Amino acid sequence: MINQTEQTLYRLANLNAEQTRVTYQTSTGKILDKGSDDSTLYSREILIDDKIRTYEGIKYQIERTTVQNDASDSAISEIKKLYEVIKTELIKANTDTTSDEGKKAIALNIEGMKDNILTLANTQIEDEYLFAGSDSSVKPFSEDTNGDISYNGDNSARKIAVDDGTYRDRGVNGYEIMTYPASTATMGEALNFKASDIIIDEDGSLWKLNATNTAIEKYDKEDNLITPLETKSIDSNDGLTPATYQIDNISSDSGTKFEARTSIFDLIDDMVNTLNKVDSDGSAITDEQRDALLGEQQSSFSDAYDSLNVAHTNLGSINAMFESSLESVSSKLTQYNILSQEVGAADLTKLALESKSLELTYTALYSTIQKTNELSLANFLS
Repeated sequence: MINQTEQTLYRLANLNAEQTRVTYQTSTGKILDKGSDDSTLYSREILIDDKIRTYEGIKYQIERTTVQNDASDSAISEIKKLYEVIKTELIKANTDTTSDEGKKAIALNIEGMKDNILTLANTQIEDEYLFAGSDSSVKPFSEDTNGDISYNGDNSARKIAVDDGTYRDRGVNGYEIMTYPASTATMGEALNFKASDIIIDEDGSLWKLNATNTAIEKYDKEDNLITPLETKSIDSNDGLTPATYQIDNISSDSGTKFEARTSIFDLIDDMVNTLNKVDSDGSAITDEQRDALLGEQQSSFSDAYDSLNVAHTNLGSINAMFESSLESVSSKLTQYNILSQEVGAADLTKLALESKSLELTYTALYSTIQKTNELSLANFLS
């Protein structure tokens, strides 16, 4: 009798455990309540959930980057419109029918547009500066008390994940949008540059004048001086103010390309000075000197506009890449979500059958228990 009671209680405990499992799976739609229920299945669920979280994070970063790159695109488009106005003003200024006073009025107008360009170059979205390079917390362009504008960013870009373990550069930096190549030299050619120019090689590394103006020194993309020092000696300069330096042979290595890039803001300052008939030191210049300089500056500004177009095109390619990556990541995220449901989801049809089977088993067991309890000790012993 005692053995039969123990067996009955054992079977009842098993039924209760099964009922608990069926109830949990039916109410939650999940197979597993605890990882120990099925360690293999639980490992698969953990792996899939980790993938889902990873791709959700990547998708968020791409969406955020797309918004920022769209804002960069709009800012550059506005800068190009200002450039077009300046080009028109320069054409007007470089004619005999425009008086000295008219040229000074054009200078004032161009100077106002310089401020608008500076504001656009410092565009900020979600507390991040768009054209600062790798550190988007740095305000890229700053103006001193003399009106000179300097770039505080670097020649790199923030890396954004576009897939698990894959990263791409976000946007374009200040060098790309606010400088233009004033001089270019490849293997065996001479490079000419001013002290204010930014020199960039084929790898994107920066080169700067040393303290004695006798050589240029190599910096990395993040604007850190590379050690041991890599230098290129300056062969000559023209002795003017500001001086133009020359390196006769930039390199004997194939594939070398150096660009001396001039700041757009410096070019605009020069144009304003020229229109006001003064040089960079504030000394007066003649009408002939002014007209000659205006012709050169007009050509340089066309180069600057072309360079900005190149940067805008590069940004368009980057935007297209991120849009494609967003589609790919969204597709993968959808697939992993479906897989998660398939792997971890309970079979409701099967559960309905199991629930009905449990109900019948419970009925049979309780009927047996009831009949056993009705037996008297005498009947049981007989």
